[in-house]
Amino acid sequence: MFLLKNGGFGMMQVILASTSPRRRELLSVAGVEFEVMAADIDETWQTGESAKEYIIRMVQNKAVRATSILSDDVNHTQNPAMIITADTIGVIDDEVLTKPINKPDAFAMWRKMSGRAHEVWTAVCVSIVENGMIRRQKHVICSTQVYFVPLTDEMKERYWQTGEPADKAGAYAIQGGAMAWVERIDGSYTNVVGLPLSQTLALMNEMQAHAE
Repeated sequence: MFLLKNGGFGMMQVILASTSPRRRELLSVAGVEFEVMAADIDETWQTGESAKEYIIRMVQNKAVRATSILSDDVNHTQNPAMIITADTIGVIDDEVLTKPINKPDAFAMWRKMSGRAHEVWTAVCVSIVENGMIRRQKHVICSTQVYFVPLTDEMKERYWQTGEPADKAGAYAIQGGAMAWVERIDGSYTNVVGLPLSQTLALMNEMQAHAE
């Protein structure tokens, strides 16, 4: 079990500020005890913003939002808490692939990814929050290359009809129906799922050590 201690303050509350069932499952498999919080923010990509700038802004803004929600919770103690935020995007030819707006948007992404490699980036941010303020914060970015087989229109249509791509970065889930599209990957599989697990746990351990 992953135990978080903060000196004389006792056990530190761990909060996953994401409603993603995939991130929740990955942390649970690792033996982390945590609570789930929805930290919804505006995820609009700003003109001229790079992929790196975008995902860093996303995880930091989610941390701010989660901190605000936590400070308004009358049931929350004033003991330090560890908030984990994450954001995943696809990147191809320097273009950010976020969640599809609609079917044509998803198909446009798939045409670009068909028969070639793209990257999946996940930013993970760990924040130590105390008395309604972020006291310490650090993020990491993990990148994985994913190679797709050539995609036919029939393959795209069949997958879209499942409903799975609609809320996924890059319009696919590697652990779902798009598994058959993947020729190979270079890098972390859990990163493509939505949370690079080994990197996340290392960051949590690092932040825990600084909190003691």
